[in-house]
Amino acid sequence: MPRRARRIAESGIYHVMMRGVNRDAIFLEEEDGDRFLLALDQTRKLSGCRVLAYCLMPNHVHLVLRIADEPIGAVIKRLGVRYAGWFNRKYGRVGHLFQDRFRSEPVEDDAYFVSVIRYVWDNPVEAGLAPSAEKYRWSSRRFLGRPSLVDEAELRRLMPPGAMDHAASVRTVSSIEDSKTHRLPRYTEDEVGLMLAHACGARSAEDFRYLSLHAQRRAICELRTRSVSYAQIARATGLSNSRVRRVHIAGEWTARAVA
Repeated sequence: MPRRARRIAESGIYHVMMRGVNRDAIFLEEEDGDRFLLALDQTRKLSGCRVLAYCLMPNHVHLVLRIADEPIGAVIKRLGVRYAGWFNRKYGRVGHLFQDRFRSEPVEDDAYFVSVIRYVWDNPVEAGLAPSAEKYRWSSRRFLGRPSLVDEAELRRLMPPGAMDHAASVRTVSSIEDSKTHRLPRYTEDEVGLMLAHACGARSAEDFRYLSLHAQRRAICELRTRSVSYAQIARATGLSNSRVRRVHIAGEWTARAVA
């Protein structure tokens, strides 16, 4: 079956997600995060793209980029090859580091642009890795107003009047969870149970507890890609909400991600 053609952004702005192959961690030590940002900076200079936001998570990366002449596929390929080559040499591994096809969404209007920036910045808060976005070391939110590889002047220029303050306002884990309580659930408990069984074979919380950590992590990641809430996953697996958030996290790297 042929791949669907990648959508082209008339604005030149894309929200990109690069994920580790098999959802494996792509950052194991602080040096790895620093090296990825170096590769991103080098890619920015070579391709002429502008970095508007970024967030490095244990097994994936969110980027908001405005491309110039080089298409988005070439930009991300350049970035992925640079970092993966270094990572593989460091850890003595071979093969792909990232999933073959990265995700990209064109950003064509002001409202979506603001929501994408906010989503990228809030990612570590929603995952339980930081109490607030500006405390997370591996997010461009932390470096607002300070020199960084982000083109902050361009970011502010693209923001509608007053939107920058809204996007950068402090949100905590509890405030994000409170905002979600008013949303209607997308799936019933039975539907979540069926999805869990399909993902890992577990037909009860007791079955799930006997799975390896790797199998638990893969199942949770699969349910999250289907927009199943942390609370529903917790009820289906018998784990706590915080455990569900953290089960797939690369421990040492993220433990040092918050100052």
